[in-house]
Amino acid sequence: MPLVDTLRLVGAFGTNKVMAGELSRLCKRALTRHRLATPRKAGSGALVYPFDPNVARVAAMYHRTASRVLWDLAESSAARLEPLYDDLVDALSSDQRAVFWDGASLSVRARSVSRFAAGERQIVGTVKNAICDAAAARGMTLSVDPGAPDVNVAVRQHDDVTTVSLDLVGHAMHRRGYRTRTGQAPLRETLAAALLMLARWDARSDVLVDPMAGSGTIGIEAALMGPGRPLWRPDEVAMFRLPGCGDLPRDAPPLFGDTVPRVVVNDIERGMCEVARDNARRAAVNLSIEAGDFRRLDRATVTRSVGGDAERGVIVSNPPYGERMDAELLRLYKDLGAWCAQFSGWRAGFLVANQEFEAAFGRKPRVRKPLRNASIPAMFYLYDL
Repeated sequence: MPLVDTLRLVGAFGTNKVMAGELSRLCKRALTRHRLATPRKAGSGALVYPFDPNVARVAAMYHRTASRVLWDLAESSAARLEPLYDDLVDALSSDQRAVFWDGASLSVRARSVSRFAAGERQIVGTVKNAICDAAAARGMTLSVDPGAPDVNVAVRQHDDVTTVSLDLVGHAMHRRGYRTRTGQAPLRETLAAALLMLARWDARSDVLVDPMAGSGTIGIEAALMGPGRPLWRPDEVAMFRLPGCGDLPRDAPPLFGDTVPRVVVNDIERGMCEVARDNARRAAVNLSIEAGDFRRLDRATVTRSVGGDAERGVIVSNPPYGERMDAELLRLYKDLGAWCAQFSGWRAGFLVANQEFEAAFGRKPRVRKPLRNASIPAMFYLYDL
């Protein structure tokens, strides 16, 4: 089993290009005179770069569209548990990287391993035993702590190759911590950030409007993404506990601190507006929050809400899907298309899991991109208005 040394960004289906663009933008600002390598695609939702601890730090602290930031340690093409164990022990017992330490605790998680000739729990047990035995061969004793480990190990499979990695953040990236309450079928924070990227929203010049905001996730992500606010405090990030990463800078200022996003969110339910307000307060961002039917939200109101100058803007939203196509939902989509007409010169992007949306909306999109909202197949439509 060869040792590998790569940085892996894992995201939602169809977000490879978005993740690459975001990391490039972040590194240009955070790392002086650094040229980011061209990534290798690993399926429709993962990118692989040569490992650089400084790039990994930027990704772990600031990258908003990735769901996991991983440090790949080893790979194996073994199809059974015994060879996988042997490969891991052989490789990691001679690994000189400062990854584990005596007394460290670990937890192992396996995902996307359905091609392997064993169950997920068996794979987890095999990898755990191999890592502990390899550490013992180097004079270290590791323990298992599923609840609060020092090191989180991720096991994934792509093209019949099993990769063993360290999770550099230590948990799923969409768990930002600012959402205490949500509406029905909430949009994950990472996907909300991806929609903003796909809509090419520029926080320096574009107003951002979400006319059906629910708990405010798209608007809050915009308000955080614009100034490049870090996702976590350094003490919340697992990579800073690794011996090999101890010399990395821990300060994490906003990368685009001179940018002040102008964001307007609206929802027909006043209760959801209060949820959005509470979530925004926890995220420490300012949003203009309107309550009412989006059909009554006109361009003049948006202009007043942001203090004038709304010549450029982007509408991004995740409208209701509905379990079946009925007249009321068709009317909503048609009215949404008519409502957008007042924002001439803007762009509008919608994530919808309903095949009838495009016809009902009444415009031809410039972009149709398949995505997934959790397990639901969806389509992102981008329009020039």
